[in-house]
Amino acid sequence: MEEAITSLLLGSPAVATIAGDRVNWSARPDDFELPALTLHRVSGRRDRTLEGRTGLVSSTVQIDCWGLSFKDAKLLSRAVVPALPHGRTVAAGTVLEGIFIESESDTVDRTDPQQPLFHTRIDISVWHQEANT
Repeated sequence: MEEAITSLLLGSPAVATIAGDRVNWSARPDDFELPALTLHRVSGRRDRTLEGRTGLVSSTVQIDCWGLSFKDAKLLSRAVVPALPHGRTVAAGTVLEGIFIESESDTVDRTDPQQPLFHTRIDISVWHQEANT
């Protein structure tokens, strides 16, 4: 699923115009140029019936759109949303049954008081087939 989401984002001309290839899972490297994206799989649940697993997984993914200004972070978030299809699609060999925007919020990271980092967080629900089915 991670490869599929990455492929969709990197394949979006709007995202690529703003963030280039700066899409990273789990952590933003210290030397990452901004604007950039970081993604985290927050949770996942495998669907099942009394007969066993169905092969369908529901994953919650957090997408952080980082920028040196509020405008940069917000413009990137506005490019990310349409890059994620609502309906069934196949990307990077993974069947995605649907991607749903669950929430969005804006924050500022003031760890470095000389250079605050702005980010818009987008939480999505991704319904996808297990990789081994």
